Amino acid sequence: MNRRRKSNPYLLDVKVQTEGRLRHRARWVSAVVAAIAVVSFSSYGVYRLVKYSAARMIHENPSFAIAQIVVEDDGALTPQQVAAFAGVAVGQNLLSLNLDQVRRNVEMLPLVRRVEVRRMLPQKLHIHVDERIAVARLRGPVDSEFLVDRSGFVMKPIKLTDGTIVRPQSAGTLPVLTGVSLADVQVGKQVQSEQVYRALELLDRLQQASTGSMLEVESVDLSKPRHLTLTSRQHTVVRFDIEEYAQQLRRLSAILMWAAQRQRIVQSVDLTVARGVPVAFAN
Repeated sequence: MNRRRKSNPYLLDVKVQTEGRLRHRARWVSAVVAAIAVVSFSSYGVYRLVKYSAARMIHENPSFAIAQIVVEDDGALTPQQVAAFAGVAVGQNLLSLNLDQVRRNVEMLPLVRRVEVRRMLPQKLHIHVDERIAVARLRGPVDSEFLVDRSGFVMKPIKLTDGTIVRPQSAGTLPVLTGVSLADVQVGKQVQSEQVYRALELLDRLQQASTGSMLEVESVDLSKPRHLTLTSRQHTVVRFDIEEYAQQLRRLSAILMWAAQRQRIVQSVDLTVARGVPVAFAN
């Protein structure tokens, strides 16, 4: 009995010490949680204050409202049309604009090749537009007509909401490429036809050569796999092989010059023949 009575104070002391440590730990954890809560609320308050201040000082500041939109574009689009497609207007906050989005808005137009957008603080937005230049028309088997630039990029005129038709810029009257499969043509993408690229290369070489001044191209028939048949506005028909354009153009230039000196009208030339080029005259 005495042994039991002596052990009770010891057990009670251990129990009291344990409960004291638990209460101390609980108070410490509560203090930490309270401190974290205070810091979190304070940080959120600071964040909201900074955001509000930034909105008031920058994004809602009338000092940065767009007063002028400068558009550089020597193509078919007017400055007003470029601004409308870009989704910008006088009065918008210059610093709130997403310039990448503004650029993408304009570059979505097939007739646009490249766009640059710059802020000019405090109140000016600068947009530079490079438009594609159509060099030929593509005509499919059902008279569907598209425009194509030198790189083979396909375009069509744009019809605006007010009924205005915007046509891609071009250099003079465009020759027509016939015999093109519509499966190879999609607006806003490069054409998927090797024959079209061969025809575009031929037109480019003709423009650079002296022959181009003597032969105004009206159409080029692409229906034959290895050959291109060119018809001029003077009703001259010239048949080309899709290889060795340089040599064929030298031959054609010599024939046209010979005919011009003798006041003869060339009706047809077959340049696919390696020797003894067949030539027919209208007179």
